[in-house]
Amino acid sequence: MSLGKISYLIWIGGFFLSNKVFLTYKQQIQRMKDKNVLISDDGFAKEILNSISYYNIMNGYKDIFETYIDKEEEIEKFTSKVPLEQLHQVYIIDNAINNLLFKYIIYIENTLKTKISYNVSMRFGDKQENYLDFTKYVSASPLDRKQVINKVLDELSKNKNNYSVKHYKDNHSFTPSWIATKALYFGTTLNWYKVLPAMIKEEICKEYFKFSLIKDKEEQKELTLVILNLLHEYRNNIAHGSRTFLSNVSCELSKDLLLKAVTQDVLTEEEFLNGFGKKDLFAVIISIALLINDPTLFEQYLVDLSTITLKYQNLDLKISPKGNIYQTLNLPEHFVEKITALYNMKFTK
Repeated sequence: MSLGKISYLIWIGGFFLSNKVFLTYKQQIQRMKDKNVLISDDGFAKEILNSISYYNIMNGYKDIFETYIDKEEEIEKFTSKVPLEQLHQVYIIDNAINNLLFKYIIYIENTLKTKISYNVSMRFGDKQENYLDFTKYVSASPLDRKQVINKVLDELSKNKNNYSVKHYKDNHSFTPSWIATKALYFGTTLNWYKVLPAMIKEEICKEYFKFSLIKDKEEQKELTLVILNLLHEYRNNIAHGSRTFLSNVSCELSKDLLLKAVTQDVLTEEEFLNGFGKKDLFAVIISIALLINDPTLFEQYLVDLSTITLKYQNLDLKISPKGNIYQTLNLPEHFVEKITALYNMKFTK
């Protein structure tokens, strides 16, 4: 095989597969059939390809349904026949979870911006030269305080789309912190939080965990940081179109801290050791719940979580080769009841 030929091939599982080329919808449907996807209605298949895309429906969940390399045909196939309707159903569930989590992570992002802006304004003043004076912050390896504050200033100066930011730039001599945060990405806001002085961090964490069982200031700070990092990582995955469940993230919740923060009816050590609550979907669901201190919003969160699985309550209903919806999503079967217990722990004293 020549080097020129190899440059147009993809190495998978010890075997070269032909590189991807453009295919018409008709050709894509045939390729799906070749890969062991059962298609009973070509019109339905074309609609999925036209709206969701071949890549999202075929590659997004292949490890859930299991594949192998057919060396003779030089393509990756599903190990068993998979109805297109089943792939589509998993996509719909995943998309629903994406939308739900994104909505509440955005809420947590806004709470962080609100807490930062309030506390830096109270401590440093509301003018930019005061609350964005980098000497008032603390570098937190690998972050340099000056670089973080310069990034805040850069995003603030370049933002031209937010009405409030534009209004203050055009009509006022400075932009207060509670307006400035509207110009920032979550990652920049999170880095701003990381270089805050300890006393401000403690105040923010105290607010986040005022209804929690965890009271130690250092433990509150440690858990807050890991939760925010986890939610930021999941938010980025969602924003870039990645699937939510079985997502590849690096941030992990600490078993000891998490179990200190919640009661046994929310999460046990055995459940954590069995894979629930570390960096999986349930970890994200718990993390959001821990940082919601508005009981009305929390009640809506419970309603939204319940809606996700409402259609699939029958435990014998197989969603994928992994099993029912809970097994497919790697969620405890009574996860909504567990988050309800967290609600009760926080708000029904």
